[in-house]
Amino acid sequence: MPSRAVNGQRRLLLLLDADTTLHPFIQAALRRAPHAPLRHLECHAVVHPDELRNHLRQRRYHVALLSLESAGHPTWPLLENAHRALQLVQEASRTHRPSLVAMTSVGTTAHREAILRLGFAGYLCKPFTLATLYHEMATALRLTL
Repeated sequence: MPSRAVNGQRRLLLLLDADTTLHPFIQAALRRAPHAPLRHLECHAVVHPDELRNHLRQRRYHVALLSLESAGHPTWPLLENAHRALQLVQEASRTHRPSLVAMTSVGTTAHREAILRLGFAGYLCKPFTLATLYHEMATALRLTL
């Protein structure tokens, strides 16, 4: 999806989720977002942490939407997966760190608070509404909507 330049830069989103059925849903939802900055995100979707590392080394992403279970392991505790996701991003992008939005299928309000304290800019618990997706992405990009 082409991206509109912002101050000479494309806004890039990196999506990590092993569930490839979610990729087109998120991409289509962003294309239909009510706010132009979200509609113009260029989304690169990956399924494996190694792909995440490679993409982060090659480009300067503005935001990364990370399935915590895909970053770590589905049977690990949620906060352990969140720490693993942070570690992956920090190892791959030493000079530039995108804003991070955690995505999980097993979260609580306490998990949300703990994950935000770790340094994530946003948090989505599946299933989520489009309004929640838009809100969390806008927050991560520091957009005033």
